[in-house]
Amino acid sequence: MNDSASTTPFARRLLDLGGLRLALLLAVVVLSIFVPAPGTRGVLVGWPLVTTVLAPVLAPILFMLLLLDALMSRIFMSDATGAARRRFKTAMLVNLVAAAVLLLRWLPYYLALRA
Repeated sequence: MNDSASTTPFARRLLDLGGLRLALLLAVVVLSIFVPAPGTRGVLVGWPLVTTVLAPVLAPILFMLLLLDALMSRIFMSDATGAARRRFKTAMLVNLVAAAVLLLRWLPYYLALRA
């Protein structure tokens, strides 16, 4: 049975991004879900440690990784042609959209830290 025939073009493009990019996008989705409420104090014991300490530390790191991958995709896209160029363009756009989502989800939390 041919798996490529049963997948949609969108799913095929996502699979063409590669394992590391998909893992990065999965991490962005997880961090976008576990955003603590603005003003939440850090808890240093148990599972709340993940959402109140680790997630706020990982969010800026993943944001920078998304921007770096978008930049590298743009650089590689300049020399590529055909399907490879389309793959790098898709990777760049997906990274920029994911970075925007991450920024919009975490911005209220980080703005509350100023006070």
